[in-house]
Amino acid sequence: MIVFSLIAAAFMNGDWLAVVAHTQKYHDAEPPMSCTSFFEEFKTQCFWAMAVGYGVYFGFCGYLEWKYYIKGRGREAEWKCQPKRHLPRHLVWDQIKWGCIGLMATNVVSAVMATHVTCGGYSQVYTRFGQYPLWWWVIQWPVIFVQQDYVTYWIHRSFHSRFLFKHFHSIHHRYFQPTPWSVTAIHPFEIILVQLFMVMPIFIYPVHWLPFYGLALYTYYHGIVQHSGITFKARWWQPWQPDCMFHDNHHQYCHVNYGFNCYLWDEIHGSVRKTDRCYSTHTDSWGSGRLLTELSDEELRQETFERFTENPEAYRENFNPYLL
Repeated sequence: MIVFSLIAAAFMNGDWLAVVAHTQKYHDAEPPMSCTSFFEEFKTQCFWAMAVGYGVYFGFCGYLEWKYYIKGRGREAEWKCQPKRHLPRHLVWDQIKWGCIGLMATNVVSAVMATHVTCGGYSQVYTRFGQYPLWWWVIQWPVIFVQQDYVTYWIHRSFHSRFLFKHFHSIHHRYFQPTPWSVTAIHPFEIILVQLFMVMPIFIYPVHWLPFYGLALYTYYHGIVQHSGITFKARWWQPWQPDCMFHDNHHQYCHVNYGFNCYLWDEIHGSVRKTDRCYSTHTDSWGSGRLLTELSDEELRQETFERFTENPEAYRENFNPYLL
């Protein structure tokens, strides 16, 4: 299941095109590759990115929809992060619509990048192990991961500022109960911005293709998992990785838990969810929340109810630490 998810994630976002382009550029081309027309090459790359990307999106997300949301209907307490709630049907279709739009944006960027490489454009990706010292091949794994994840944390958090949230990020937060379809249901401006920062390392310092694209697989896989609404948990060898419930909390409560593949950034910057605080779409608090003692009686009742709807089995220790 995990292997299939990793492969699906890579093909859905079009990164496989860049892998092929880099491999061909450095191994197969003699003399170096060139293209007669950037536009013609881009059309070819874009066609394959879209064909494969949408096929995987509907195939993989459809599989999770069938296995859990259809076949598991009536047994939500066994697998769903918010078992007492389902996304309204009109929002299911809405997230598929925006998911297709966001997917189109990411695949266009991937096609542009693959065309850039194919046509001899600049990048610092290398393919031979001995081209740089072995210690750099090892250390670049955490370097790339930390750079990408930390920058993404701040991009995500900045989109929770009043202006950016209202005009861009609120689209993604229509889905208080996220499903796999919502992984790319993001405003094109925001998703392109994130993707551009994700590929930035290949233009800054030498990166071997295996760490860079291996981490891309990891990132996209967990993007699907974290938006699934399913009680997936991090493995024993992932002490940095939050469980699916961490990001599900973000959708349910909105202004909290901004991190993706490392919860440490929220711990450091005070935006991790706390038991004595309330976080909601009406709380403009930059991730700090409001103290429960500051809530009105009605707000406190609503907060208590929200916490009651969470699935305790989705938490690491199989109990809800936020119940009042």
